Amino acid sequence: MKKTKKFNSPLLVLVILSVILLIKLGVFRNLVYGEVSLLRLVAIDFPVFMLLPVLLFVVLRRVSPLVALVYNLFVSALLVSIVWYERYFQTVPSYFDLQQGDQAGSVMETVSLLYAPLDFLFFADIVVYIALFVLYWNRPLTMKNRKKISVVAFVLVAVSLVTTVVALQKPILDMTLFAKEQGFVQTQLVQAAQQNSASAQMHLISDEELAKLKGNEFVPYTEHERFGIAKDRHLFVIQVESLQNFAINQSIGGQELTPNLNELLGDSLYFDRMFQQIGAGNTSDAEWLLHMSLLPKGLDPTVNYLNGTPLPSLVNMLNEQDYYTTTYHADKLEYWNRKELYPSLGFDYAYSSDEIPDEDLIGLWPSDRTMFQFAEGEIREQAASGKKIYANLMTVTSHTPFEVREQDKYLELPEQYVDTYTGNYLQSIRYADEAVGEFIAFLKAEGIYEDSLIVINGDHSGLHGRPMTVNDTDLMGELLGHSYSLKDRFLLPFIIAAPGLFESEVNSNFGGQVDMMPTIMNLMGIEPQAPMVGHNMLQYENNLLAVRYYLPGGSYITGDHMYLGQNARYPERYYDFDTMERIEPDKETIEQKQKNALKILNHSDALLSNFLDEGEEEAETGEES
Repeated sequence: MKKTKKFNSPLLVLVILSVILLIKLGVFRNLVYGEVSLLRLVAIDFPVFMLLPVLLFVVLRRVSPLVALVYNLFVSALLVSIVWYERYFQTVPSYFDLQQGDQAGSVMETVSLLYAPLDFLFFADIVVYIALFVLYWNRPLTMKNRKKISVVAFVLVAVSLVTTVVALQKPILDMTLFAKEQGFVQTQLVQAAQQNSASAQMHLISDEELAKLKGNEFVPYTEHERFGIAKDRHLFVIQVESLQNFAINQSIGGQELTPNLNELLGDSLYFDRMFQQIGAGNTSDAEWLLHMSLLPKGLDPTVNYLNGTPLPSLVNMLNEQDYYTTTYHADKLEYWNRKELYPSLGFDYAYSSDEIPDEDLIGLWPSDRTMFQFAEGEIREQAASGKKIYANLMTVTSHTPFEVREQDKYLELPEQYVDTYTGNYLQSIRYADEAVGEFIAFLKAEGIYEDSLIVINGDHSGLHGRPMTVNDTDLMGELLGHSYSLKDRFLLPFIIAAPGLFESEVNSNFGGQVDMMPTIMNLMGIEPQAPMVGHNMLQYENNLLAVRYYLPGGSYITGDHMYLGQNARYPERYYDFDTMERIEPDKETIEQKQKNALKILNHSDALLSNFLDEGEEEAETGEES
């Protein structure tokens, strides 16, 4: 009988909940941050996660095993989701990412590559709570226990408030490092608070000062090299999913990975040192960089800030030059909030899954071949009408996890690459190249090719994160002839084909995705209507790139070195960009470059804020008139 009374003590559930939460949070810290600090675990993480169930117990006047069970399931699901997110993106998610639930379907296929069997131990405690629920499910608190639990609740509230207030005094330079030191929940609260005060840090700078920050002397746009040599040509931009620069001119087993793109290089200007700059918006951020020459917001997809207000985009400038502007993507417009993005950019029409046939599926989407064949029909009609055409075409088949059908595998891979993540990537890129090649052949057959400017670029890297095993990394080293580096991961191809204008030309000026729009505008003879963050890569040799989200806060890249700030797992690192060998940090250079990069980031944010404000004012003026 005494045993039963002891077991029925309402505090027992509280003790069990506390022990299980401590274990879970300790495992979580080890998986995500690579360390378990008992001080941070007990003083920062545990109080915040324990606070809600304890407050519920006080309000309900009972320590309910059911409440404990439901809460633990929620915490387990949350922690596992963060672990998986960090394994793929190599950063912890922000509260912004919780708003992107409608994007989940596109990445669900990747989950099988992210989970480890031990992850499901996060849910092993369900057996304990079910047993407690059966044996002890509705016992009310005694007055004595209620007082004890109220004291516990008070202490948890006090500690949580103190740790949050302390965290609020510090800037978030790197999400994962901040979460490691200040707590995951506190990080979300600080981020929300700092987001509301971010406008105070935004400052506009002149074009002359921007050029100087990058190490250049400003040159007026109309005086740039080759200004207007492609004026009035059709413009086709093909954004290839996950295409990295190493694939260009690369072979495996005597087979070219991109034979069609390699052939296109004969009529092209090829920039072979363009660095990825996307943020949490991934492909949509790549569209943003291309069409606005502004940096993405970073932790929050930039498209979330848009409401359809017209912006001074490449598309709208082409509209003023009497181009018919269209974009093609075989997904719904709600994906990445494109229903607001495309009106803001100014496309005359956006073709999506509403028009592109839902057939020949590879993964979740119609194949690239299906998308291109649909676009060919539209482009044929537009060309017949005599219109100048701008078509933005985005492929999707080479999306992670890079699984294509047997009939779509054009490579005979060496045995060690077969059915590996790396091997699957190579097959999917080879398929994308074939689809692009067929589209180029269409342009030639229709007599459109000779009068066109054709841009090929990758939206972001494909081979990264925990889906890449040690074996995959070794296979990449075998393919490249050197260790797979961050440079190999982040460099994207930027190819501009213009028959009669270029012939196998390679330009190794260092640039980023933000520089594509000014470079294209220069060739087409279009003067900018508004400031841009990027510059014409044909004109300027020096550059300074700031990268949010996929590199630690404070990181920057120039043409000769790469600085990576400290994150949760690694100290600061400094590399020679050509060799990717670690070099001795130059503290003075790092400090100055960081200041300059921060000015560029704040300038970009200020430009976006101004563009949105101006657009809203114009809309209000239009309504009043």
